[in-house]
Amino acid sequence: MPMSSRPVTAFSQEAAGRLRRVSRWARAFSYAAALLMLFGLLWLWTDAEALARHARSTIGLGNAPLASSARGYRAAFALAWIPAALFVLAMLRLGSLFRAFGEGRVLVEENAAGLLRVGWLLAGFGAATPIVRTAQSMALTFDNPEGQRHIAVMLDPGIFAALAAGATLIAFGLVLREAIRLSDENQSFV
Repeated sequence: MPMSSRPVTAFSQEAAGRLRRVSRWARAFSYAAALLMLFGLLWLWTDAEALARHARSTIGLGNAPLASSARGYRAAFALAWIPAALFVLAMLRLGSLFRAFGEGRVLVEENAAGLLRVGWLLAGFGAATPIVRTAQSMALTFDNPEGQRHIAVMLDPGIFAALAAGATLIAFGLVLREAIRLSDENQSFV
């Protein structure tokens, strides 16, 4: 039987139990991260003081006056969902990948494809975040008087970490895909 399609019964009971436990915890953390992103996004955009702090620090508006404009708020809030959705989807995909691991499906082509998807989603999250923040800086100040509108471009280590994590998972998914193909090819010769 090729290594890439080993059912959980092919592992020792002890190894299968460890794999299930670790996968269960990793899946729980993935889902918790997705929920925290959603909770944080909703909390941030419903708390005016937190939003002002966020706009001044993370979005990069510093001491710029923020006109209380419903139009600007709605635009900035809608934009915030772009990177949040990419992150949530990445965590949900990661959770389903850990579910497959826990079921004993480890070295299978679907997992390599899943790693690639998670990697691309995280890379998209890292790339979209500074673009969205720049657009939010414009949205939150476009109703300011002439001369008080701002555009801010902010880069932070979290963006680079998301890009690095995404690139690493993409590379690992490609390597895993090739390793599975080689393993299957070697098994076919035996």
